[in-house]
Amino acid sequence: MNHYGLGSFKFQVIELCGRTILLVREQEYLDLLFATVAPALIYNFAINALAPFTGRTHTAEAKAAISEAHQGKAHSAETKAAMSAAHLGTTHSAETKVAIGAALSKAVYVYDENNVLVDTFPSQSAAIKEYNISKGSIYRYLDSKKLWNNLYYFTSTPLAP
Repeated sequence: MNHYGLGSFKFQVIELCGRTILLVREQEYLDLLFATVAPALIYNFAINALAPFTGRTHTAEAKAAISEAHQGKAHSAETKAAMSAAHLGTTHSAETKVAIGAALSKAVYVYDENNVLVDTFPSQSAAIKEYNISKGSIYRYLDSKKLWNNLYYFTSTPLAP
């Protein structure tokens, strides 16, 4: 509205309804609008009433502006306590836990001193268990090009053939 000015718009109540069906009715009007009006004539409308930003992304400039606006800001102790209380007693589903683990895990490739692939693991945890190696050691030797126990190299990416 800032770009076109308030006088360029008409605000009108088109239906009165209760809060319980407000989003349902809004979605019906949005569906009608997008089915009958040319996209060039629609100003700043979301396609989905429940999740207005679905299918859209911020521009790099918008992301930078949002980031700058949040620089130096921190949640108050009261806000942190409220956020913590809101999550008490909630747990991730098994599927979510698997997805989180997959996103955070780092594959491990094990090579002997001749750079022959000996084993592969989907995660560092799996390599730690198999080789009975400490977390600190796997992190220290991973991609270090140093032999662990004068036997194996650990890498996070396969070596070139």
